[in-house]
Amino acid sequence: MSLHEKETSTGYPGAIVWDLDGTLVDSAPDLANALNSLLTEKGKRTHTVDRVRPMIGAGVGKLIERGFRAAGESLDESGIEALLPQFMEFYTACATQQTALNPDARFVLEHFYNAGIPQGLCTNKPIGVTKLILDALDISGFFGSVVGGDSTSQRKPHPLPLLTCIEEMSARPDDTVMIGDSGADVGAARAADVPVILVPDGYTGVPAVSLGADYVVGRLADVPHSIPPHPPLRQSA
Repeated sequence: MSLHEKETSTGYPGAIVWDLDGTLVDSAPDLANALNSLLTEKGKRTHTVDRVRPMIGAGVGKLIERGFRAAGESLDESGIEALLPQFMEFYTACATQQTALNPDARFVLEHFYNAGIPQGLCTNKPIGVTKLILDALDISGFFGSVVGGDSTSQRKPHPLPLLTCIEEMSARPDDTVMIGDSGADVGAARAADVPVILVPDGYTGVPAVSLGADYVVGRLADVPHSIPPHPPLRQSA
């Protein structure tokens, strides 16, 4: 039986794995605040929140690299690593100040929770600050597994974090759907052979429809009646 047939017969997949930044929460203001604090510390020009949004994704190191490049300085890997502790000090101090749930995020989480569908979270954000945000927004209880960017040896788009999240929920890749906003989410899902749905208006800087997902919803609230989506998800044996 194909995954699509399983989903059609049961109504929903066996598990759902969510991305965090840009999908369930808007964390760009706090990330921009931390990045700008670091840039100021190093004598570089700062960026508006709107300019920082498309820099988010693929982990904190990438945000630092993109932020400094946009400020006129190219960093090598060792330079990025050297700045990580200071960035995390700034970010941990402000991570819950302006970060908020995206519209309808609580609605969709409650919907699947009440439907008895296990939900996990797979993000490239470090696990410590991820848990701070989940607790501050009172959504920790929705997730049977939370995998951060430093929870495994790899980050999305590598499949390991997603597969780890699925395993921790005692679910199966062939009966799980990933919901995210970025190319990293699509890449991880494709590599894990997991169907992927994207929400619009994330942090990619490009239209979500261009990223190769199985389906793109019009808004987050559309997710519950888009699983199985139409046109249907990829069929897998």
